[in-house]
Amino acid sequence: MKSMIKRIVFFGECMVEHNADGVTAFGGDTFNTAWYLAQLLRQVKHDEITVSYATALGTDGASADLTAMLSAAHINQDYIIVTPESCLGEYWISLDNNGERRFTFARDKSPVKAYFNKEQRLIQALQDKQVDAIYLSGVSLAILCDSQRRCLFQALAMFKEAGGMIFFDNNYRQALWPSSEAKQSYLALMPLVDIAFLTDADEYAVYGTQGVNDIISLHQQRSMQPQILVIRQGAKPCLLVSSNDTPVIYIAAQHIKPAFILDTCGAGDAFAGGFMAQWLLGTELRSATRFAHRVAAKVIQHHGALIPEHLLPSLEMQECHYENTL
Repeated sequence: MKSMIKRIVFFGECMVEHNADGVTAFGGDTFNTAWYLAQLLRQVKHDEITVSYATALGTDGASADLTAMLSAAHINQDYIIVTPESCLGEYWISLDNNGERRFTFARDKSPVKAYFNKEQRLIQALQDKQVDAIYLSGVSLAILCDSQRRCLFQALAMFKEAGGMIFFDNNYRQALWPSSEAKQSYLALMPLVDIAFLTDADEYAVYGTQGVNDIISLHQQRSMQPQILVIRQGAKPCLLVSSNDTPVIYIAAQHIKPAFILDTCGAGDAFAGGFMAQWLLGTELRSATRFAHRVAAKVIQHHGALIPEHLLPSLEMQECHYENTL
């Protein structure tokens, strides 16, 4: 399947980010993952895979700056719409002594909340399979109203039947919607998902599960197709679950001394981007996960969701290293 993915679209919200160190940038979970994937693929000059971002922007200066940033990052904008007289949402990051982040949001009028009411371009692309894969998250679902979510799920079901691939990050934000509503949407979507990036704490918050075995059982019982679960546990080992009859694989996270951990914002998004970059280029799951840990480890040693491209681990060298140590 991975060799068939040449066009992947990410859907979600991008906002103005006010970092704890006073720097203003951009961030948003699916946006961060799209950005990391695009930059890692650029390292190896791999232009056969088109990374697109689908969202709604305003007509403010920040929206114009984001458009320029996307162009510089070589992220396709075919599925971006502009809503007149609206502006991007914003968030502020505060940190505790361990680098754990807390967010304050101003996103009530974010233009992407009405994305599917304003424009059917992405829905049509899914129904006609104009893309090969889509990546979305719990936040992608939370920002939509019920009718828009139903419209999206119907299109995703058609997309799946036509051979499309779906990636999902369970990123749950209690401030956006109650766990009961999130659970209903997650249960509707997960049977369609090919690769799910699941953070253990978010799984517990949504489903009330008590441990990783509960997480695995819940999704394997409902899965109607081969499905890969990538279960992240912060600094603990990540779990890879590929099918009912395959042993669970544990991949240790890279150890970072607490003194070097500045900001955990965007770590899970970067992990997903690193994993996808390796996996899409043909690397097996263990190596893709090890590289994902390396990318996340780099991110938490700097402020903000996105770090400068030159600080990212080498995709090509890392792939060779991992394959030689298996």
